[in-house]
Amino acid sequence: MKALTRNGYGSPGIIHFKEVPKPQIAPDEILIRVHCNTVSRTDCGILGGKPFIFRFFVGWPKPKNPILGSDFAGEVVEIGPSVKGYNIGDRIFGFNDEGLGSQAEYLNIKADGPIMHIPSKNTYREAAAASEGAHYALNFLRYLNLPKGKKVLLIGATGAIGSAAIQILRSRGIRVDAVGEGAYRDYWQDRGVESYWDYKTEDFRKSGKQYAAVLDAVGKSNFFKCRKLLQKGGAYVSSELGPFASNLWLALIAPLMPLAFVKFPFPKDIPASLKEMQRLMAAGKFQALIDPVKLKPQDAEKAYHYACSGEKIGNLILDWDMD
Repeated sequence: MKALTRNGYGSPGIIHFKEVPKPQIAPDEILIRVHCNTVSRTDCGILGGKPFIFRFFVGWPKPKNPILGSDFAGEVVEIGPSVKGYNIGDRIFGFNDEGLGSQAEYLNIKADGPIMHIPSKNTYREAAAASEGAHYALNFLRYLNLPKGKKVLLIGATGAIGSAAIQILRSRGIRVDAVGEGAYRDYWQDRGVESYWDYKTEDFRKSGKQYAAVLDAVGKSNFFKCRKLLQKGGAYVSSELGPFASNLWLALIAPLMPLAFVKFPFPKDIPASLKEMQRLMAAGKFQALIDPVKLKPQDAEKAYHYACSGEKIGNLILDWDMD
């Protein structure tokens, strides 16, 4: 089978699209023919081994798995003899932030692993795009437990995490203002966003508004720039460590910050995230934002350069079915 591989950590130039042995499944595993993946910030971290601490999870001194990929959507083609709950032909999606080796034509995975059935109304592309960014978005909200009717500011509306967070927030009756690419102002206001700022030309910090939380899904701001936007007892949450890991140590001293504080969302419970996204997709309450650029595995170097640049829109799909 064909797969995207690398021998160490580095830039997209080290990726090889080559033939590797097709995996053999253990009795408790299923074999999946992969239809598509996303190329995400998680994948960029796995490729480059950055931040450095990431290498202690994905392999030191070299990657544990030479095949890239942290998410997938695909079809079950073989089932181990001890597997229950899955049948040949089932459509499955999954994610693991330490890597799955899923950017390949076939993937073997334990039946009790971080996977879920794709709702009947959703495509493989939609399911793949409801995993990585959505998992991190859900972790934002697990740390906040915002009640219905509260209002938040979301920075990074056109990224994978931010675009998922907006829809999850709206599904829970939480009001949203957002910052993102100017071209998507109408797109998001049609989907319930109340105020929208173009991050290139407008300064959202001059609005005079205050929020129960500011969610920075791209790590382009910081607590000190946003604290005047927070109501008393409001929280700033970022997907990044921030300058000098400031978001981490500010979160540690949060009990000493009486007016506004920082939460750092350590990602956890991927199965719960996938189950929630399955529920939202089945209910028609989630439609993944997908980058219009069309890419196939042979375009891997280009795809990774684009994903790692921070310029992609929503979820960048790598399509294994493209000719």
